[in-house]
Amino acid sequence: MAVLPKLKSKVRVLVAGVVEESQESSEPEPEVESKAELASELKKAMAERKEKEEDSLLSGVAREIDEIEWPTFGKVLGTSGVVLGVIFGSSVVLLTVNAVLAELSDRVFAGKGIQDFFS
Repeated sequence: MAVLPKLKSKVRVLVAGVVEESQESSEPEPEVESKAELASELKKAMAERKEKEEDSLLSGVAREIDEIEWPTFGKVLGTSGVVLGVIFGSSVVLLTVNAVLAELSDRVFAGKGIQDFFS
């Protein structure tokens, strides 16, 4: 990665040189060899980057998995216990409310069906 900032600065110099060359085309360019070196370095860096990108998906997934902070088994067990307790408790409360309302409905309507309300 340390090569990348150097390449960026060299690319800027190369682009500036190309702009100056197009403006003053009568002067010969003394830095032709350094531009060729820069082009070869750029091609080399691009090839290295392409090789890294091919393996980057699996290695990136592995890096991300390593960065996850997994909870301890005790914490997972405790959290799961709380969730199951809340589910069990709310089930008991809802079933109790349902039973009370069903008993109240039986007493109020005393075995009357829906057909008895329309006659």
